[in-house]
Amino acid sequence: MKNRWIIALLLSATTLLSASDRGAELSEEKCTSCHMTSSSSAKLKDGKMHAPPMWGVMKKVRNNFKTKEEGIAFITDYTMNPASEKMLFPKATEEYFGLMPSMRETVTNEEMKQIAEYLYR
Repeated sequence: MKNRWIIALLLSATTLLSASDRGAELSEEKCTSCHMTSSSSAKLKDGKMHAPPMWGVMKKVRNNFKTKEEGIAFITDYTMNPASEKMLFPKATEEYFGLMPSMRETVTNEEMKQIAEYLYR
C-alpha cells in the first residue's frame, strides 16, 4: 500500500513538472518576442521592447485578482480578447505600446492556461 502512494506521488510530481516545462516552452515561444522576461534593459535600450515586461504584467495581475484561478482566467481571456477597458495598466501604457493583439490565431485556450500557470510559479 505504501509503495502505491509513493508511485502515485511520483507520477503526480512528474505530471506537474511536465506541465510546468510545457508552460515555460510556450511562454518562450509565444510571449517573449514582445514581453521582456528578464530584468535586462538591453531590449529597452535597443528599442525592441514591444510590451510591458512580464514581471510587470504579473505584478498587475497578482495585485488585481485575489486568487490564482481568477488571475489565470483573466490572462486567458485578455490574451484571446484584448480590450482597452480590460487593461490593468494605465492608459499611457496603451498609448506607448498599443493594445495587445489577440493571440487567438497563435495559441489555444489550453496553451494559454499552461503559460499563465507557469507565470504564476
